[in-house]
Amino acid sequence: MDKAAPSLELRDIHLPADPSIWPLAVGWWILIAIAIIVAYLVYKKWLQRKQLKQTNQLLQVELLSIRENFKQHQDKHRLASDISDLLKRFVRHVLKDSNATSLTGQEWINYLNSRVNSDVFSRYQTELTQAQYVKNVEFDAPSLMATVKNYFPAAIKHAKEYEQSTLKKAMEKRHA
Repeated sequence: MDKAAPSLELRDIHLPADPSIWPLAVGWWILIAIAIIVAYLVYKKWLQRKQLKQTNQLLQVELLSIRENFKQHQDKHRLASDISDLLKRFVRHVLKDSNATSLTGQEWINYLNSRVNSDVFSRYQTELTQAQYVKNVEFDAPSLMATVKNYFPAAIKHAKEYEQSTLKKAMEKRHA
């Protein structure tokens, strides 16, 4: 009874390799795509704010230059003309509304006020619409310059809201 057990050659048990990080699962690719899109949108918003801040700084520098020139020449006729020109350039180049620069009188004042949803320029109608054409004119120059200084950032801030409301109104008229 000498039975020998058959000899089987058995190999050691090897565990499978750990899962590799590459290639990534679909979920990770989706997460990466979302992160890239969010980063792009944040960058775009940051860039837009930076450009608006630079625009506002340039406008404030130009207004400061007008103020310094006024301190030297004390000519309110020239001051009214310079401020009116600055506002027209602001509307044409920053707000990108070249049609509005042809407005005059009460329409011009209403347009400026509509850009900030306020009657900020109503009390300066004469200064902004007629003083540049009249040689001897009297008005509160520091108050007008302070109003213009505060107007620029407010108008820039409300520009996007104004564009959206104008677009919405145009679409409503189109569908009506």
